[in-house]
Amino acid sequence: MNDFEFTPEELLQQLRELDEHPRIEAKRGSEIGGSAMQTVCAYANEPGLGGGYLLLGIAEPDEVHSEFWVAGVTDSDKLLNDLQANCRDQFEQPIPVKAKAAVLEGKRVLVIFVPELEPGAKPCTFKGKFDSKNKKKTGIWRRGLNGDYECGQLELGPILLAKSGLGFEQLVPGDAEWDDLDPSAISLYRTLRQKVRPHAEELLADDPDMLHALHLVRRKDGTWVPNVAGLLLLGKPLALRRLLPAMRVDYVRINGTQWVEDPDQRFATTLDIREPLIRLIPKLEASILDDMPRHFRLREGDTQRSDEPLLPQKVIREAIVNAVMHRDYQVNQPILVVRYSNRLEVRNAGYSLKPTATLGEMGSIQRNPYIASVLYDLDFAETKGSGIRTMRRLLQKAGLTAPVFASSSQSNQFTATYLLHQLLDADQLRWLQQFTHLDLSDDEAKALILARETGAVDNAGLRAITDLDTLAASQVLRRLHHQRQLLAQGGAGSATYYQLRDLPDLPLFEGPNAGELPSNTGDLPPNTGDLPPNTGDLPPNTGDLPPNTGDLPQELRDAIAALGPKARKDKLWPLIVWLCAIRPHSAEQLASRLGRQVNALKSSHLNALREQQGWLQYTHPEVVNHPKQAYVVTDAGRAWLAQISVT
Repeated sequence: MNDFEFTPEELLQQLRELDEHPRIEAKRGSEIGGSAMQTVCAYANEPGLGGGYLLLGIAEPDEVHSEFWVAGVTDSDKLLNDLQANCRDQFEQPIPVKAKAAVLEGKRVLVIFVPELEPGAKPCTFKGKFDSKNKKKTGIWRRGLNGDYECGQLELGPILLAKSGLGFEQLVPGDAEWDDLDPSAISLYRTLRQKVRPHAEELLADDPDMLHALHLVRRKDGTWVPNVAGLLLLGKPLALRRLLPAMRVDYVRINGTQWVEDPDQRFATTLDIREPLIRLIPKLEASILDDMPRHFRLREGDTQRSDEPLLPQKVIREAIVNAVMHRDYQVNQPILVVRYSNRLEVRNAGYSLKPTATLGEMGSIQRNPYIASVLYDLDFAETKGSGIRTMRRLLQKAGLTAPVFASSSQSNQFTATYLLHQLLDADQLRWLQQFTHLDLSDDEAKALILARETGAVDNAGLRAITDLDTLAASQVLRRLHHQRQLLAQGGAGSATYYQLRDLPDLPLFEGPNAGELPSNTGDLPPNTGDLPPNTGDLPPNTGDLPPNTGDLPQELRDAIAALGPKARKDKLWPLIVWLCAIRPHSAEQLASRLGRQVNALKSSHLNALREQQGWLQYTHPEVVNHPKQAYVVTDAGRAWLAQISVT
């Protein structure tokens, strides 16, 4: 099994621990049928997943078995021969899978690894599907949050673009022209570049030659025209609105810790910024700094106290630069920066090309290398690969916890969360004293604190603030649930989350070490004493909707009443997006409104509206399985509603 990343035992354990896993699919294995080959196709195509494993001889939980169980296969040689034949004959080009038999719990199973194809070899396509009468079918399968699905023409864009060897930033919008570039922004580039490197060779050239050297313009029909990178960095605001309408950053200030706590007063302040990046970055940075609490510090050796933002300025700059530099600009969704009372969240389209566990290590994988190159040259960004490491160092020095990163290749989203107090500060340590008798580990303590701060904790959230892998994080959460009886489990499978149980008031520890974590919590940054008190306590839920529809516009109520039980997406999608434009709705609330089954609504409609169309987004992206998770409309969704004349 040297060619495999995991042993069969490890794969089965992961499947049992997580119930659903994007890189592991279990099947009974009575034959190599269409479902198995669709999974092979999906693993070969899915960008950034790194391939996946197919386990044959493993059955799903049933009335007798509470977890995935080993059923075994009867004729492994025939199954392997059929698999290899199908991988040669069913696709436009052969798929080089690796397969091997193994014994688990005394029964024979097959472990198959399907590698992700190189960009030039994609897409993996079933033969003959493009000639189908149904033009919406492509014969190309991808891997989603809920398994395999046949993607449409729109979702082929990223795969085909990667196949061509071009990045989206190098494309030239159809009617872009030289006059779409802002002369003052070009002049600003020269000024900033001269400060960093006064004798840079590109500064000696005229504007067209300089921008050509930076890969920001291309020659078209004998004239220079800007590509996407050139427009993003140096374009006029009106040109950005015309050619790249979603190239915007929305800064939102919310009073409280929830995305929507009062439907009648959703946001305290909002600021929409549409500028070329070399102006947008400092403008957004200044807006966040102006809204950031400040405190006084007396550093060692200084004679005067300094007035500094709670979140270090360099951390804010790096957070903004990372978002604009690594964003997937093919997705029509603005960057969203949300300032809660206890944290700052930065959400952008574009999953991390590096595993989140390796973020901060040397080396950088760039989605937009030409944009990144300009930002490095202007000293906006840290030396390649060191930005996140610098943020962590500065936050630790300021007595704050490390940032929490959540990346999802399936939903193509990345969220960075910066808590505005220590994860284990004095207030948190006092709260943890009630569990002294349990001798909590450091990771258990962090899981409890994250559940206290955000209202819930899941596997991905715990991994983000610890050094745990998927299995170890799952074991910590299960221990807190089953043995410690401190967390209550909600959801199931990949949607599992945990919340704090209703705990009795326990006496605080009053011994000589009061105020310290009563177990091996590792090295904690010293408490600075000048941080604001914890504001993470969640208010009572105000998101519950009334059972009747009297709060909806009459036109919408009439449309819902006219829905038939077999209404297709052309009837259903406008109503879903319209409902979420009025206020956030959970999946259960939408199902109740529309008279649909929750699971079917999610798999057939909500996932597509969020992942593929980008018209909806989660209200709690940092904890996907949050019990108060809901859907809210995006700007792209509002634009779509306007297009189809829905108000």
